[in-house]
Amino acid sequence: MCGRYRRPGKQKIAEAFAVSEGLDAFDLEPDDNACPQSFQPVIHLNENGERQMELMRWAFRLPDRLLFNARSEGIEKAKFWTDSFQKRRCIIPASAIQEAQDLPDGKKGDKYEFDIPGREVFGMAGIWKLWKHPGTGQWESTFVVLTGEPNEVMQPIHNRLTTVLQPKDYAEYLAFSERPPVHSLRILPSNELRAIRLEKSVPKLQAKPKANPQIALFGSE
Repeated sequence: MCGRYRRPGKQKIAEAFAVSEGLDAFDLEPDDNACPQSFQPVIHLNENGERQMELMRWAFRLPDRLLFNARSEGIEKAKFWTDSFQKRRCIIPASAIQEAQDLPDGKKGDKYEFDIPGREVFGMAGIWKLWKHPGTGQWESTFVVLTGEPNEVMQPIHNRLTTVLQPKDYAEYLAFSERPPVHSLRILPSNELRAIRLEKSVPKLQAKPKANPQIALFGSE
């Protein structure tokens, strides 16, 4: 699961991912509390094959729920995800991801932040698609974050880990290709991930309004 992350502002993202397209379309300050349903910067290729930064809403919207994560394992064959993975891959810039520890009784324990020393900005693997608002008829770009099995650093805290791409795989992951680069969806080596326990004062995720559809982690496979 990845339900919250921290990211830098527009300029650092543009430099980290060599992006020049789309930068004038919006202002973007750093965000320490990126969470589902918020608009966040996403890197993808435009029609000319150039890297573009675009604000997208985090979560695929279904009639009865929201999906904000997709499993990396078997995604190229999963009926619900395969079209987006084959045609609309993207990278979500982040500085750190945050998780609350899973406790035996099903409750959540201390919150932890996970970063990658030496990489001020890293790229999480994602996919995106357009969603048409049934009321207004307007189209909206939405994305989900891919997750995989946890490494030894994450395993004591949570049973899933955000799929973090290696910089050398950015170009191939974004490229239009008949064969999606499944091999780039690797588990991040344990020696690259650092866990930091957060203070109790860190704000909790906002309660979901009852009128909103249910938020789910993963879609049907």
